[in-house]
Amino acid sequence: MKNWPVALLLLTSFSLNTIQMENMVERNADYKAQVITTEHKDYQDPSLTETKTLKVVGMKITGFDDVSLKKMQTAFSVMEKVVNSEEFKNRVINFKNDQGDRSFKSNRGYSNEQIYDIFMDGRETLQPNTPGEMNFFLSLYNKRWSRVIGYTDPSINQININWKYFKDYQPNNVAGNLAHEWTHKIGFDHASAQEHDSAPYAIGYIVEELAAKYQATRQELH
Repeated sequence: MKNWPVALLLLTSFSLNTIQMENMVERNADYKAQVITTEHKDYQDPSLTETKTLKVVGMKITGFDDVSLKKMQTAFSVMEKVVNSEEFKNRVINFKNDQGDRSFKSNRGYSNEQIYDIFMDGRETLQPNTPGEMNFFLSLYNKRWSRVIGYTDPSINQININWKYFKDYQPNNVAGNLAHEWTHKIGFDHASAQEHDSAPYAIGYIVEELAAKYQATRQELH
């Protein structure tokens, strides 16, 4: 009986260290993050919040062949354009949840403006000494029967990307998935895969949508 407290402590420690934060297929490709317009009483002028700049940095990327790596690099490039845009700033600050409130779900008590500041500050929970950077440690894996697009763990830097979905994704889809997982890295979570208006899911949707617009504009120019 004397060993029970120790065993319970070890079990609790193991459970906390193996929590996985997943981006599921239930992310809903048809979902569109809503934004409050200038006519709304709760509209917040984005110019009142300081504009910051983020650099997307690939730190350690494993399991990708040349073609996959090129897609990832394109996703990095388009995501950097998106998160540094005024449109992204406005979409985050004036995001409204499914109840019509200017607030993210699972927001840890932070306002939209504060979430924008935290996101753009670029200080991951495990890497607080790299301000202004979105640092990505990525590993590609393949699970055919999985409904998980990607997942991470709060105790490590690595983000795991499922080849099953990655292989058919366009760079804007990849950018949206990366934004979702990276939002976990700065301390935000979601209650379930159906909480589309949580910070990780909603910011992922915003990045994916704006990245698609950016890609379309580039194609028109060529």
